[in-house]
Amino acid sequence: MKPITMEQIAGMNMHYQRYSFEYFLDSMVRLGIRNFELWAGAPHFCQTFSSISQVSELKRQVKERDLNIVCVTPEQCVYPYNIAAKDDVIRQKSIEYFCQYIRQTAELEVDKMLCTSGWGHYDEPHEEAWKRSVDSLYQMSKVAEKEGVILTFEILLPEETNLVNNFESTKRIMKDLTSPNVKCCIDSVPVCFEGKKLEDYFEAFGERVIHIHLNDGRPDGHLTWGDGEQPLEEHLAALSKYDYSGSITLELGDPSYYLDAEQHLKRGLDTLGKVLPYTGA
Repeated sequence: MKPITMEQIAGMNMHYQRYSFEYFLDSMVRLGIRNFELWAGAPHFCQTFSSISQVSELKRQVKERDLNIVCVTPEQCVYPYNIAAKDDVIRQKSIEYFCQYIRQTAELEVDKMLCTSGWGHYDEPHEEAWKRSVDSLYQMSKVAEKEGVILTFEILLPEETNLVNNFESTKRIMKDLTSPNVKCCIDSVPVCFEGKKLEDYFEAFGERVIHIHLNDGRPDGHLTWGDGEQPLEEHLAALSKYDYSGSITLELGDPSYYLDAEQHLKRGLDTLGKVLPYTGA
């Protein structure tokens, strides 16, 4: 079994969105976290407003602090972008939005970009929305292949999508997405919400699991470690058992964390620090 270490832990700027991006980067330095996942949304890095010059400046700021971006995660649950949209204009604009982020991910010299299924109308046939989602992801995967970027597909909660929100629908979408540039991101929150375990996903997807969102919750909530009831050591044992060597992002999503973003992340890191490195022994 491979030890899970603090070197695999990554921060994320999503709950720092009421602070400047420079503050977030300096916070990572203060907390001693070299890796981070780039939440791509305003005001930090939003494709709607970003340009080549902004990409270059962001790369400079990251490099001068000796930090490392492990994944780019465009905002896709709140903004009006939906790759499964029934409206053709919205869907096409959404595909263009994500394809531009794929190109910017490559410009940033990052090898992974996170994606999800989008969502369909609750009053339309499920299969129609499913087909639109798969078609959009296929188009995105072709751009990803050209740019050398891996799309890490993430399961969401039922309140976030009516398409891929449980174990069975994740198995189905990963079967439908045959591109070698589409892999899995597993988030502990929807996994526990359904009553599943990380081990279930490793058994099903094996080496296609290349990115992890490790969050506390009750069982949902995307909380910092120590604020919820999720089985931290059980999660770590599964990662160790399957020799997981990729990044592990702490994705804090509770708006109450906006008020003191660094302190809430630090509390989670302190909790992890008590059990890492972890081998499950």
